[in-house]
Amino acid sequence: MNPYYDEIVVGSSLRALLFAALNDFPVFFTTPEKPFEFDYFDPSIDLSSWGLHNQPQLWTTPDGERTTGQSKIALWEHLLFVLGLKGLAPFSDLCSSIRIHENELTGHSDYAKLRTIEFGVCYYFDEHATYNLLPCENTPKNYYVYDRFAFIRGGKHHLDLIEDEDYFCNQIWFYISPRVDGNRPLKDACVLSILSDDQIDDFDFSETIVRLTMLQKMKDLGLRGPKNGHQTDGSQRYRSFKTQALNRTKFLTSPPLWMETDSIKVPKITEADLVKDLGQVARTQKRILETLWLNT
Repeated sequence: MNPYYDEIVVGSSLRALLFAALNDFPVFFTTPEKPFEFDYFDPSIDLSSWGLHNQPQLWTTPDGERTTGQSKIALWEHLLFVLGLKGLAPFSDLCSSIRIHENELTGHSDYAKLRTIEFGVCYYFDEHATYNLLPCENTPKNYYVYDRFAFIRGGKHHLDLIEDEDYFCNQIWFYISPRVDGNRPLKDACVLSILSDDQIDDFDFSETIVRLTMLQKMKDLGLRGPKNGHQTDGSQRYRSFKTQALNRTKFLTSPPLWMETDSIKVPKITEADLVKDLGQVARTQKRILETLWLNT
């Protein structure tokens, strides 16, 4: 006999996990949809109910210092851990695809069928690798596009962030490179652009143009590669930047407009609204959180 749940959540974004934790619903997902590493809370948000200290972090920009709060990844990890301890993540991260037929959900790993569960209502948060789901309205889609670049030469400078009002190369984050062992201040870069479907396939918005735009912005701000002797007039000469594209990832700026059925619902509540109710989410999980805090 298949296990039965009155209500389930399909999805693993921060919004999905907050919704599941608030209502004590089990979550089902394939690839864990962890927040992007440069997504931060506002410093004014109180995360103490989940044992997190939202201490301000300072980032050096050309216009001075910018302040953010805690990384969203920290809360996401806490939520998934607590849901897992309560048995509310039945497939954990073993599932590679999900199939929904009427009021049955079946999970599959890369090698075999995991289990079929039955449900009354499914709250759908746009999970990847899910079949037989909802049709959506044919509306234009926009994406957060992240391009990562390794600096082979010229990655030593003081800046953490360059921002622009333009959607293309909207933010350039510089971070200590994980490619190099030891305490060396060599930085790589991650560039955020907000692009439409058509722009993603356009060469004018490709990784090549992103790289050239990023390097030009750095030069305009006076950043240079390593020193390389002097010009004939005695002025300092510098070597050019040398970079390598690492990868490109994209995420929808907002979920598609799915058309609901009697058994599959699409919650309209936003992540921001759920974060405002973070204290209530913690109270729902009070028993297990108190046990955790006593043993840490």
